[in-house]
Amino acid sequence: MTVNDIIAAVDLREPNSYTRAEKLRWLSALDGRIEDEVLKTHEGYEPGERTREYSTGEEELLIPFPCGEGIYVPYLIAMIAGSNAETARYNQQIALYNAAYSQWWNAYHAAHMPRHGGRRFSF
Repeated sequence: MTVNDIIAAVDLREPNSYTRAEKLRWLSALDGRIEDEVLKTHEGYEPGERTREYSTGEEELLIPFPCGEGIYVPYLIAMIAGSNAETARYNQQIALYNAAYSQWWNAYHAAHMPRHGGRRFSF
């Protein structure tokens, strides 16, 4: 699933006047946070050549289909609603995002062992 797939799905559901560059920046920020807070903290993830900022839209998102669609679409709609000061719409979409993200995080955490730092304290 690419960045362009998510932007197209959001633009179809939520007509808006935000530029493609703004949407790329929002998705880049979310994937950067996912990489730092989840993927890098678990075994089995090898950071690749992924850049922090999406530029073409052809880049693959970190969370694949089908989980990714349930996370990225509500997140992007929430960012649009938040920027438009539509509080009720923002709250609705961010709740959908949080539920999908938590479900994915729990599944990822169950399937991948957390990395342990080299330091441990024992008595």
